[in-house]
Amino acid sequence: MKVTFKDVTLSYDGKIDTLKHLNFEIPDGSLVSLLGPSGGGKTTTLNLISGLLPATSGHIYFGDEDVTKKDALARKVGMVFQNYSLYPHLSVRDNIAFPLKMQHVSRKERYAKAEELAKLVHVDDQLDKKPGELSGGQQQRVAIARALAKSPSLLLLDEPLSNLDARLRIEMRQEIRRIQRETGVTTIFVTHDQDEALHISDNIMVLSFGKIQQFSAPDDLYERPSNLFVAKFIGEPVINTLPAETLKADLQGHVPDEIFAKAVTAGLRSEALVPFDNGQGILTTFHATLAYKQKYGREATAALNYNGQTLLSTEMAGLPADQKEGDFFITKAGFFLFDEAGALIFGGEAHDQ
Repeated sequence: MKVTFKDVTLSYDGKIDTLKHLNFEIPDGSLVSLLGPSGGGKTTTLNLISGLLPATSGHIYFGDEDVTKKDALARKVGMVFQNYSLYPHLSVRDNIAFPLKMQHVSRKERYAKAEELAKLVHVDDQLDKKPGELSGGQQQRVAIARALAKSPSLLLLDEPLSNLDARLRIEMRQEIRRIQRETGVTTIFVTHDQDEALHISDNIMVLSFGKIQQFSAPDDLYERPSNLFVAKFIGEPVINTLPAETLKADLQGHVPDEIFAKAVTAGLRSEALVPFDNGQGILTTFHATLAYKQKYGREATAALNYNGQTLLSTEMAGLPADQKEGDFFITKAGFFLFDEAGALIFGGEAHDQ
């Protein structure tokens, strides 16, 4: 099921718009994450898709059908919430089969469907247990199976991994990706965790202040952020930012004058600061002193002092232990310039082309 928003706005009080003129299309059969900081509009957008919230203006389409005025039941979506909301007195089998029971499907048919879905989500050996006897990951699998029981047009997941420990979150995000691929159901996944979104999604919609900041493939968000907010929100470590003017002397002849005249902020990924020409395409060189170097297992970081700014690099592991300063390189990949409004004006595809 394809989902389309056309100029959708939501206002709770008729004065302040919580979501402002959203326009997007989620392709049929894809897994899309809604990513952003708390209060950015992720769950609100999900609730508009599900029908739990009515749009103030605009239109919402499932395929070619206008569902703007339809409620959640009529939209036939499956939802999995943060707390899973399983029925504690029912077995796993009966929890999964519950939506079919409400649709008056025969006991034999609904149990056959429950067992089929339990196998899909790998809890077919837990069918006779109660939710209280299951781990968090198993409860989540049951909740997903229950949401799929009524063959929904969409599967909507609202921060379903946030209650799990770090190792289990990684396992379960892989499982959600597998289940989505095997069923082919269009899936929309709300998260505030960029690592989760980057690993699980076909496309990611970054939301902040009720607006779409960027909607693209995971690699594009990192390599070609459309604005300064996305560049700073996506990536670990956080991108280095400094006044563009600080780099003026070293960028002379490497960035067109008319572009640099509009540049206010420069962004440099930590891997874009290298100690030698690594063959990936060098933009320019610069001189800096080393403030410190640290190494934790495979990870090595170094802080460079440059024109009164501190820049973090993750590519300085090969430097001599006693080196205090030197000439370093900035690669084309991972370097960006943003204008006063925060829009990208140099870097990524714009530079490569």
